[in-house]
Amino acid sequence: MEFSPRDAGTPGGLKAAEHILQRLESFGIEAGIDTFADMTPEGEKTFRNVVGRIPGKTDRWIILGSHFDTMPGIENFQGANDSGSSTGVLLELAHMLGQAGQIPEVGILFAFFDGEEGIAHYVPGDGLHGSRHMANTLVESGEVKNITAMVLLDMVGDKDLHFNIPANSSRKLVKEVLDAAHATGHRDRFSLLRNSAIIDDHVPFLEIGIPAIDIIDFKFGSAPGKNDYWHTEADNMGSICAESLKISGELALQLLKQLAFE
Repeated sequence: MEFSPRDAGTPGGLKAAEHILQRLESFGIEAGIDTFADMTPEGEKTFRNVVGRIPGKTDRWIILGSHFDTMPGIENFQGANDSGSSTGVLLELAHMLGQAGQIPEVGILFAFFDGEEGIAHYVPGDGLHGSRHMANTLVESGEVKNITAMVLLDMVGDKDLHFNIPANSSRKLVKEVLDAAHATGHRDRFSLLRNSAIIDDHVPFLEIGIPAIDIIDFKFGSAPGKNDYWHTEADNMGSICAESLKISGELALQLLKQLAFE
């Protein structure tokens, strides 16, 4: 939160990327910043994805992702939930797994995406810059064939935590997530949006044939079912809680155990 706002292409965004890199390296994880330029409705901008790697026993990989940029143009915007919560959970998971010393069967890529937020209602070429860049890079390098799954966390810190799995998620991964929810005692916090898709950083991976899922609580507001805190100054530290972050971390860790360690 010290780097708010973290809008893509701004000094705050750069500081956030460098902070994430430093944290990953301090956990003993091989990491780097992938800097690239992309066109936006406001012209060309510089973006920075941060990627950490825990190699596995095979050449296969799972991508665990979060965006870290904030929505531009909102006065006093902190983005504690969108995108601080998922980024914090990923960092703690990287810390735990990096220190555990256990080699997974399937390697884990921790992907911190820049430029998720759209500024023109996600017209073609707007938003999802970091995830599209990573997906395109995987195709161009031929590494796409080694990616078995992409799991995205987004807005996972709401005090009234209830996940809404969008229809545009891999059926196989939906089952895995619900199994993980059962195993951790959090099944009651999940609903399936059977007729509603969500545009988020999992979409570019679905488009290149990688099974992907978006674990998101898209009802972030002043009362259950409302979304009136989203992209407002109410998205601050007072609107999230440690218990929700703990639940999200437990769920993601169990999911990684199922996908990468078993």
